[in-house]
Amino acid sequence: MKEKILQLLNENNYTSGEQIAKQLRLSRTAVWKQIQNLKKNGYKIEAVKNRGYKLISKPDTPFPEEIKYDLQTKIIGKKIIYLNIVDSTNSYAKKLIRKNIDEGTVVIAEVQTKGRGRKNRRWFSPEGGLWFSIILYPNIPPYHSMLVTMTVSTSIAYAVKKTIGVKPVIKWPNDLLINNKKVCGVLTELDAEMDKINYCVVGVGINVNNEINDEIKDIATSLCVENNDTPVSRVELLKQILCEFDKNYHRLKQGDNIYIRDLWFSFSNIIGKKIRVMFQNNVVEGIVSDVDDMGCLIVNTSKGDIIRIVTGDVSYL
Repeated sequence: MKEKILQLLNENNYTSGEQIAKQLRLSRTAVWKQIQNLKKNGYKIEAVKNRGYKLISKPDTPFPEEIKYDLQTKIIGKKIIYLNIVDSTNSYAKKLIRKNIDEGTVVIAEVQTKGRGRKNRRWFSPEGGLWFSIILYPNIPPYHSMLVTMTVSTSIAYAVKKTIGVKPVIKWPNDLLINNKKVCGVLTELDAEMDKINYCVVGVGINVNNEINDEIKDIATSLCVENNDTPVSRVELLKQILCEFDKNYHRLKQGDNIYIRDLWFSFSNIIGKKIRVMFQNNVVEGIVSDVDDMGCLIVNTSKGDIIRIVTGDVSYL
């Protein structure tokens, strides 16, 4: 109902309560109550006697009605769930999967109380950021799972560049940096068999207009800060991300791994860098010579060995 009323208000300067009531088969009182609820959610609506209602402005809140409005996607974002507060959007998404939720469903939270990154590291998720998860059934082999993360990362990087004109750098395997500070993290969790992935839940955390916790200010930033302290529209950014990911995800499902890798390379500067990788209680140092078509790092060590890194924590030397 909320979406239908907003559509009517979007299409006209002033829309009479009688006209809304007639089209939606509601009473005038019910229309008035719906308008009041919209106002409580941050919509500025002007009411003029004998003329009707006029939408003056919308809140920068990723409500489903705002994200889905004119969203041109085939899979991603066809169903959107918005939560004011949740422990983790990834955890919530997994519960939906047990109920056979549609592929491409997006779960968005205004606040996460237990947001997390890789290895269960805490991710601060206050109001003003973008915290969301996407449910996928990619039907690809498990050893291609890194490509899912790469596809999401490049889609976010492109959307950020298009939105604020600043090009992020993707740090393998799942971080986006601006001016060497983390602005976004991607956490891909999956359930798989030997030959196929049953489902993926891709969790995304983007510092947009939120305050950065004092203890991480040296290593983290926000899009607002990088946009000359000018707030960034979360609604427009998320719509752009979903559109880009929808296109790129189609290429991934078609098996176009080289396309995904090359797109990822356009936002990464890791080739030729000397790095240290920590994984499974091991430490490897060397120079990155390549990223293969499954998203794994190829590292040449000082001993002359060539090592393929599937997962790990990377630091630049």
